[in-house]
Amino acid sequence: MRSMALPPALEGFTERSLDVNGVRLHVVEGGTEHDGPPIVLVHGWPQHWWIWRDVMPVLARRHHVVAVDLRGHGWSAAPRARGDAYDKRVLARELLALLDELGLDRPVLVGHDWGGWVSLVAASLAPERLHGVVGIAIVAPWATVPLRDLWRFGYQLVVGGPLGYLAHTAMKQRFLRLVFRLGAGRGRRLASDEQKVYLERFREPARARAGVAMYRRFLTHEMPAALRGRYARPVPTDFPVLLLPGRDDGVLAPELVRRAEAPNVEVRVVEGAGHWVPEQQPEVVVEQVERFVSAMP
Repeated sequence: MRSMALPPALEGFTERSLDVNGVRLHVVEGGTEHDGPPIVLVHGWPQHWWIWRDVMPVLARRHHVVAVDLRGHGWSAAPRARGDAYDKRVLARELLALLDELGLDRPVLVGHDWGGWVSLVAASLAPERLHGVVGIAIVAPWATVPLRDLWRFGYQLVVGGPLGYLAHTAMKQRFLRLVFRLGAGRGRRLASDEQKVYLERFREPARARAGVAMYRRFLTHEMPAALRGRYARPVPTDFPVLLLPGRDDGVLAPELVRRAEAPNVEVRVVEGAGHWVPEQQPEVVVEQVERFVSAMP
């Protein structure tokens, strides 16, 4: 059933839902394809496609642009949170299947947070399907994280643990509000009305459970495999990747992101931003994406 809360409107863009392997995924799209490859934007937690609202109109001047809501988020369907339903490898394959439904030939994926991780996993699984990936505020899934830095991810024990559902819904969602505040670092904080458009989605029980499952699956299955180097293989050496960490991101810190640097993997730190880079520095995101695309053969 469609939620009573309608997606916010963005001038010049249209929304629709598509059936992708039995899951309804919500997308917002617009723009032209005459000047470069299509661009698919993939959000992270605890957000949805609206994080790209300041990025999409500018990119759409030269590209066909699609922003997707991952399963369990925004206005996409929220399958039951059991088994591997929210394993990021499942989401990556679903994203690749969505490209087929949209008829997109080798787009550039631009992902933030979990959306960046999912985009990089998709590139690891099927690099021939993509033109490149820009990962924002995320580490590469094939890069190791030193044990001394695991403390940075302690919040995941709350989100994915026994109190995860309450963290999404209880006490006027104070935990999520705290995440938004701390995630800003020394950059611009998201205003209360900006947070509200994300918070209201997690008041739906199925979406709150999906948020918990994103982290619980990672903690119990994905992280152990990643720590052993058995989660995702690196992309081919001729596949271009750009990683954009925020200077003040206390979790996905630039020094962790740089562990994936390689001749085909460039890291460029975004000043004046914490974790919410697309909303804190949208002009920089557009500039870096356009630069990345223009450098492609």
